[in-house]
Amino acid sequence: GVPVGSKAPKVQLPDLEGKEVNLDEIRNGRTALLFWNPGCGFCQRLVDDIKGWEKERTEGAPQLVLISTGAPEANREHGFESTILLDQGFRTGEAFGASGTPSAILIDADGNVASGLSVGGPDVMNLLRS
Repeated sequence: GVPVGSKAPKVQLPDLEGKEVNLDEIRNGRTALLFWNPGCGFCQRLVDDIKGWEKERTEGAPQLVLISTGAPEANREHGFESTILLDQGFRTGEAFGASGTPSAILIDADGNVASGLSVGGPDVMNLLRS
């Protein structure tokens, strides 16, 4: 993984419309990257929790960006409000030390890694609520 306090790896990936997005340009304060796969059963169980978190997001909660595999349509079906970027080869997850989905990591306002990797639904939700 990436040590806490070190610069986060650069992320530039297409969004669901195919437009290249540089994470540094859309990041607004603390950002949680959620490594996701719409075909993953563990991810499916988190959909309602994430949608509820998006709806009731408190001030100071991190911005959420999903780094997902799968087709744009499969990702749109969940109806998330958060930005979804596509990484079919899971290279971004690997760069952050993730080996599966769902897993998440926090980046601070300065672009540094601010947490260890949270793996699994309960840990991911705890990270989002931190």
